[in-house]
Amino acid sequence: MKTCHPLPLLCGTDFSAGAGAAAEVAAALAVRLKVRLLLAHACQVLAEGAALDSYDRAIALWRERLRGEAERLRGLGAEVEEILVFDPPDQALAQLAKQRGVGLLVVSSVGRRGRTRWLLGSVAERAAESAPVATLVVREAGPLVGWARGERVLRVFVGVDFSSSSDAALQWVGSLREMGACEVTVGYVDWPPEEAGRLGLEGPLGVAGSNPAHLQGLLERDLRAKVERWLGAAGVHLCVRGNLGRTDLPLVEMAAAAAADVAVVGTHQAQGLARLGHVSVSRGLLHRAPMSVACVPGGAVERLPGPRFRVCLRVLVAVDLAAPYGFAVPYAYSIVQPGGTVRLLHHRLPGLLLEGEEGAEGEESEGRGGKERSGVGAWEGRLRALIPEEAGERGLASEVEITVGWETAEAICAAAERFAADIVCIGAHTRPGFAARAQGSVALAVLRQSRRPVLVVWPPSE
Repeated sequence: MKTCHPLPLLCGTDFSAGAGAAAEVAAALAVRLKVRLLLAHACQVLAEGAALDSYDRAIALWRERLRGEAERLRGLGAEVEEILVFDPPDQALAQLAKQRGVGLLVVSSVGRRGRTRWLLGSVAERAAESAPVATLVVREAGPLVGWARGERVLRVFVGVDFSSSSDAALQWVGSLREMGACEVTVGYVDWPPEEAGRLGLEGPLGVAGSNPAHLQGLLERDLRAKVERWLGAAGVHLCVRGNLGRTDLPLVEMAAAAAADVAVVGTHQAQGLARLGHVSVSRGLLHRAPMSVACVPGGAVERLPGPRFRVCLRVLVAVDLAAPYGFAVPYAYSIVQPGGTVRLLHHRLPGLLLEGEEGAEGEESEGRGGKERSGVGAWEGRLRALIPEEAGERGLASEVEITVGWETAEAICAAAERFAADIVCIGAHTRPGFAARAQGSVALAVLRQSRRPVLVVWPPSE
């Protein structure tokens, strides 16, 4: 649903009070967008053996009721097209949305499909999991109608993670902001042990599994960067919460705390038997959220146009000080723009000393994840010696970091996440081949594991 693309809207009705309220929302949105509203009713199949005249009378009744509902919505200013279909409601609505190229599907939250509702879920839930476009499930029509008419601000809560389905949800909220004034809250519920591992952080979790302060700050930074890419920097409130249980329950609590009129979430649209083993956050919100819910399929996202030039302001360069692999450092400084920062990282194995470094073997250290105090100054000094003299003149800042542990590639990737590196630069021991694959290569391991772009610098020719 984008104001620059006048796509029709589709609304399903079963003539109930809830469906009537959802239709009023659809009509108000159609009037605001100046598009046609497709009003569809899926006829229920009559019992086997029913008389033909009974079937004809039922169809005539459904057509009359559909015509009456369409006339009511035309009275609200909407241009309405009536559609009568003969499939189960969720299947019919998803098929119509695809065939007619609609921009939004609007349904009530209370429709059910026969005796199978306990296993299959509501019409709204099944439509949201199969429709190729965003599905707005209406619980409270008043706030949405008032906003569509320009009478109030719409309070929107968006539940996100770092997947493409969240990109689609954020983009859809951006289209809402183009239509009218919105107060937007973006919430992310993380699994603290997983995020701490990704960032290479150690230490106890917060109270009741919440995020420690350092982890909370890094996650808020990453969420802010994601949100700004789709919604800009202004007018968005962020909320990050660590949780060791379900994701949907905290999201519902966060949406309620934000007094949201509508909760928006991306959906992966798991189908068939895949649903049985798939924990669906969107399904949880549809079941539990007290406000209206919009489910946006991940495939509906339109990628932002890529910049002609990628601004590179933060480069992490991994340096092995135990061997002559500092040749990657000049490349790191050559790709960072003025005003940017290069962080030189060396990861050392526990107890390892540089040649000529003072310190007794077995000297106590602070353990994995922290700096070993013995000889730290010597290691940092070696790193600083690699900083080009003209770096300051070009407006480039330099930082150094020493990490300790047994897994070098993991440490480099975690350091890149903490630093929010635009590019990771690393020198390779040898060009890829049998020896590298058989013996293991830190550079290749970083290429496999890193979520960020990696520049591998091969050894200089002899």
